[in-house]
Amino acid sequence: MARFRKPLVFLFACLSLLSGCDRSTDPGRENLPPAIASASTAYASGGIAFSYRVVANDPDNSNLTIIFTYVPAWAAVEADSVYGLPTHNSKDDSIKVVVSDGQLADSAVVQVRMVPPLVVYGDSRTGHDAHRRVVAQILNVYPTVVFHSGDLVGTGTLPSDWDTFNEITAEMRNRAEFFPALGNHELQAQLYFDNFELPGNEQWYSVVRNRAHFIILNSCVDISPGSVQYQWLVDDLSSIADSIWFTAVVFHHPPYSTGAHAEDELDLRNILVPLFEEYGVDIVFNGHDHDYERSYCGDIYYIVTGGGGAPLRGQARDHPCSQLFLQQYHFCKVSVLPERIFISVINDLGEVIDEFTLPVQPRYRHRSGPSAQHGANRQPMHH
Repeated sequence: MARFRKPLVFLFACLSLLSGCDRSTDPGRENLPPAIASASTAYASGGIAFSYRVVANDPDNSNLTIIFTYVPAWAAVEADSVYGLPTHNSKDDSIKVVVSDGQLADSAVVQVRMVPPLVVYGDSRTGHDAHRRVVAQILNVYPTVVFHSGDLVGTGTLPSDWDTFNEITAEMRNRAEFFPALGNHELQAQLYFDNFELPGNEQWYSVVRNRAHFIILNSCVDISPGSVQYQWLVDDLSSIADSIWFTAVVFHHPPYSTGAHAEDELDLRNILVPLFEEYGVDIVFNGHDHDYERSYCGDIYYIVTGGGGAPLRGQARDHPCSQLFLQQYHFCKVSVLPERIFISVINDLGEVIDEFTLPVQPRYRHRSGPSAQHGANRQPMHH
């Protein structure tokens, strides 16, 4: 961290006068400068409250004066801190700070890195007007990656359905990477595979963005133990890097849902949930039921995000893991920051209908046995 003294003599003289500092120095003792000890990089994301506190120390135990010579336009200063709410289209910026003891000073430029959000939504199907409204709201949060939990179109074998889907999503897919999961309405049609260029075999694959590991599965084909897809999933889960902050899985049929379809109709609680718990998955996104639902089981969030345009349906039953059920069109905005993952659910009118956070946890993944420690200290917060 560079220190600048001579070019700032006039500024420091002014600071001394303003603070009434008239401190004499022991002739036999050198006056030592203060030092800024806080991080030189801060992370922010649009729509998420931001704060940065300057930490400094002084070998002479002097009273320090902190001056901010620049802060982002969306931020304000209070004492030793910068705080604010960046807009969704805020760019990388910086904070310039000077810490003075009245005679000497330390200065720093703190880089403010904007972390773009990720988006998950699903079940767009045939509700084209609702789908357009949802996509318009997605564009307003400026994501760099969008995931879809399946049932993109009404009938996967109809070219006209894909033409409409592509027209509605064109601007979004031009701005952001797009990673869909297959739903039952895609019918494993070749038109689906012709419409996208996806990793791996394009049915199940994983991507890493913003230090988040996303796994996309195909619950419409065999995923039982012993299947090719199941073994691929085990291999992928067991090879997630320790540097990853957050692990999410996206597929169509929900293991936990109180919506209109039959409860756990593919027995995925027995097939997939034990793997998710064993390997420390943080959250699972599904569709199929046309609603929004947040469930929490086995230290994992299960989110039904089936409000992309298909006809909405009501709640059919209760379940002890269910925390919130809403019959609204919506999408999920995921902001991955160094200490917490923020998830906001936004409806087709731009209103936040649910919010919750997860702390970033050390990865206690399976190596030779189940990861019993994972999430032991997790305290999810809902708003």
